[in-house]
Amino acid sequence: MKSQWKDKSVLHKIVAIISIIASLSVIVLSTLQIFDIWDEANNISIPMMGIILLCQAFLQWNTSRKVAYFSIGTAVFIFICAIVVFLIR
Repeated sequence: MKSQWKDKSVLHKIVAIISIIASLSVIVLSTLQIFDIWDEANNISIPMMGIILLCQAFLQWNTSRKVAYFSIGTAVFIFICAIVVFLIR
C-alpha cells in the first residue's frame, strides 16, 4: 500500500528532497561535462551519485532491505573509486 506524502516523516521528506536536488545536479553537471563547458564536473557529479544512492538506501530501508544494502554497497564502491581517481590526479 502506498503512503501519502503527508503521512511521511519530516526526515523522510527531507531525504527525498535532497535526493531530487542531487539527481538534478548530477544531470546538470554531466551535461556540462559532455559539452566541455566544465572539464572537472565529473569530480563533483560522481560522488553526488553516491549521495543519491545513500538517500535511496534510507528511503528503501523499511520496504526493501536488499535494495537498501545494495545501494549502500554501490555508494561505498563509488566513493572509493572517486577517492582513488582524485588521488591519482
